[in-house]
Amino acid sequence: MGTESDIVKNYAERSVGDLYNSVYSKYAGKEVKDYFIKQCQKFISKISEAKILEIGAGQGNNVATFLEAGFKKENTFANELLQERLVALQSKVLQQNIFSGNAITIDYNLKFNCIYQSTVFTSILNEEDRKHLAEKMWSILEKNGVIFWYDFIYNNPKNKQVKKVTMEEIRLLFPTAKKITFQKITLAPPIGRRVGKFYNWFNWSFLRSHVFAVIEK
Repeated sequence: MGTESDIVKNYAERSVGDLYNSVYSKYAGKEVKDYFIKQCQKFISKISEAKILEIGAGQGNNVATFLEAGFKKENTFANELLQERLVALQSKVLQQNIFSGNAITIDYNLKFNCIYQSTVFTSILNEEDRKHLAEKMWSILEKNGVIFWYDFIYNNPKNKQVKKVTMEEIRLLFPTAKKITFQKITLAPPIGRRVGKFYNWFNWSFLRSHVFAVIEK
């Protein structure tokens, strides 16, 4: 198992990423947002009453999407490891709904109808830490709850601070899931950056680098 300092180092050294900083981000980000909302409508009944937790919420960029999907602010919870990101997060999530620190070791004292992780697991290089985080997420998920998972399935040879999570590994991380469905999503960043505003013209399944997984309990 990696130390907490290892997790902090790898997570901190990872760039915030293209999903917020470019023409590519506008298209890729909208694609993820639209798909997330669609899955919420499909898998979560009474969204206005459901509790959602985001693991590794960063500066809270996804909170607006949660609210647009129908979650109430008082039912929106966030976890973040890095202290420097908490100030921005606190402006978007109620203070009492923020869990600061290593998601593996936090005592949440709550269960959630929906848990979301977006490019967190690929920042965790140690397989045991991935396993422990998956187990923690599963333990705080309500019966009949759902985990929404967005992450990439191919390694980036130029970035050793991240490591792919394949669909097979996702299945192994959640062995008791009732059902796991996958949708390949997001035009691979090297291609997406190059084509810019022509994102949708090139967004074919075989050129996509991420999956959006729906993991049902």
